[in-house]
Amino acid sequence: MTRAAQLPGYSWDTTGRIEACIQALIGERLAELPARAAAVAARLRDVTGDCRLVAVYLRPDSPDAIVRLCERLASTKNAQERARLQHEIGRCRFARPGTAEVSLTDDLEQVLTAADDRTRAYVPDPGRRDMIGALLNDFGAGFSDFVESQHEVPGPNARLRQGIVKSWRLPDGTRVISKRANPAKPGRFAQEQFAYRAIASRLAGGIAFGRNRRLQLAPLLATIRDGASGHEHAIWQWAPGETAESMLLAPGEHTSLLRDYRDLMDALLDRGILWGDLSPRNVLVHGHVHHLVDFEKTQVPGDDTPVPHADRGAYCRGQIGVEELGVLCREDEVRACLHGYLDPDRWDFDAPCPVPFPPRPEVTAVLAGRGVTDPDLGTYNRTDRQIWQVRSPDLDPVSGLLRYPGLVNFRVEHYLSCAGRTDADDYDRKTTEILIAGRRHSCFDEAVQALAGAVDEAERQFVVAEVAELLAGNDTGPVPAPNAAIRALVDRIDVLDTARQDPGTFRSACTALGKEGR
Repeated sequence: MTRAAQLPGYSWDTTGRIEACIQALIGERLAELPARAAAVAARLRDVTGDCRLVAVYLRPDSPDAIVRLCERLASTKNAQERARLQHEIGRCRFARPGTAEVSLTDDLEQVLTAADDRTRAYVPDPGRRDMIGALLNDFGAGFSDFVESQHEVPGPNARLRQGIVKSWRLPDGTRVISKRANPAKPGRFAQEQFAYRAIASRLAGGIAFGRNRRLQLAPLLATIRDGASGHEHAIWQWAPGETAESMLLAPGEHTSLLRDYRDLMDALLDRGILWGDLSPRNVLVHGHVHHLVDFEKTQVPGDDTPVPHADRGAYCRGQIGVEELGVLCREDEVRACLHGYLDPDRWDFDAPCPVPFPPRPEVTAVLAGRGVTDPDLGTYNRTDRQIWQVRSPDLDPVSGLLRYPGLVNFRVEHYLSCAGRTDADDYDRKTTEILIAGRRHSCFDEAVQALAGAVDEAERQFVVAEVAELLAGNDTGPVPAPNAAIRALVDRIDVLDTARQDPGTFRSACTALGKEGR
C-alpha cells in the first residue's frame, strides 16, 4: 500500500487518533492510484489548509478536467492564482448555467419575502452588481450546492460546524464569507440582514473609538435567495484579522484587548446599538481596526439615543457577561472589563422581588430543572453565581495551564445538535448541574475530565466522519453522526446527572469515568 501523505492540521488532537484515522482513509484511496498522487494530495493539503480538495482530487468519480485543475493548483506558487483555481474547480463541479432566472434589486425586503423560483439578490453597492449578477448567472441552479461544498469556518472550541458559515473564493480569487439561513432559527436571518443595514447606516462606514481604534463592519456584498434551492445566503467580503476569542484563548496578557473590547461595546451603546451577539468570536482584530460580524440578535432603535446605564447593566447580565466573556476570561478580567455594569459583589442573594431584567436562558433552564419556573431575584442571583463559578477558566491540575470548563457546555450542546438531538439544550443544562455538583462535592477536576473526555471523543469521530464522507462524494450534505460516540456522551451525562445528589456515588462515578477519558 502506498503510504498516505502527512496531512498537518490536526495537532489540536493530542491523542493522534484523528491523524491516524484520516491517514488510513486517504491511504486506502492512494493505494489504488499512481505513486505521484500522494505528492499531489500532500501539496493540496498544504496550500488549501484542509482535506476538502484532497478528497475531490482522490474521489473515483472526479472528472479528468477537475483532477487536472487540482494538480495545477497543487503546483502553483502564486496565491492569487491558487485562489482563482479553487473557484474554477467549484464552477466546473456545480455550475448549471441557464437554469435559473436572476433578478438584482436594491429592495432587501423583496429578496427576503419572494416566494417564486427566481433567484434574487440584494446588492447594496452598485459597483458590485455586475460581479454578483455574473456569479449567479454562471452557477445557475448549482449556486447553493457550490456554497454548501465549501470550507467551513470552524471555531477554536468546535472543529465541525455543520455548514452554516462557509469561506470561499469569487472568480477573481477574492475571499468571502457566506452565511446560510438556519432553518432551526426561523426569522433570525431576515432580522440579521435588516440589522446590518441599520447598523451600517448608523456607523456610516466606520467610527473611531477608544485608544485610536477604528470600528468597521465586514462589507456586505449581497443577500441572495436562491430560487432553485430556496436557500438564503448573505455574502460578506473577508475581513482580515484574528478573532478576539482566539486571542483570549492564547496564553499571555489580555488587559489591552479587553480594554478595547469594553471601548468597542461602549461605542455601540453610546449610539443606541444593542449588539445581541457581542461575542469575542464575532470581533476580528487587525492592528487597530476591529471588524464586526454576526448581527442576528442585534437591536437598532430608530434613533441614536445612548442606551441608559441601567439597561447596560441588564445587557451585561445577559449573554455578554457569563456566557461570552465569562467562559474565556478569569473572573477578575471580566470584572475589570465590565466595571460599572457587572459586579456580583452587589447582587442581592435574598431579594424577594421579581427579576427586573430579561433572564438568561441558561439560568432559566437550570432553575426549571430544579422545579423553579418563576424565581425571585435572590434565587436567580444565587443560581447565576453558581453557574459563573463553574464556567470560569481555572488552572488544570495536571498541565498547570488554563482550562475552560464553560466551553464543555458549548461543545456538548453543539455536537448533540449536530447529531440531530432535539434534547441538546437539556443536556447542556445537565452538564452545568454536573459541574456545580463537582464543585460542591470537591471533585470538580474529575467531573470536568469525565465530561471533556466523552465530548472530545464525539468530536474526533465527527471530524473523521466528515473526511470519510468527502472521500465518498458527500460534500454538500450534513455529516452523519457517529452514533456510538454520541450515545456514549449522552449515557455518561445521564449517569453523572443521576448520581450528583449523592456525594460518594458522584465522586466515584466522576473518578471512574474521568480515567476512561484520559
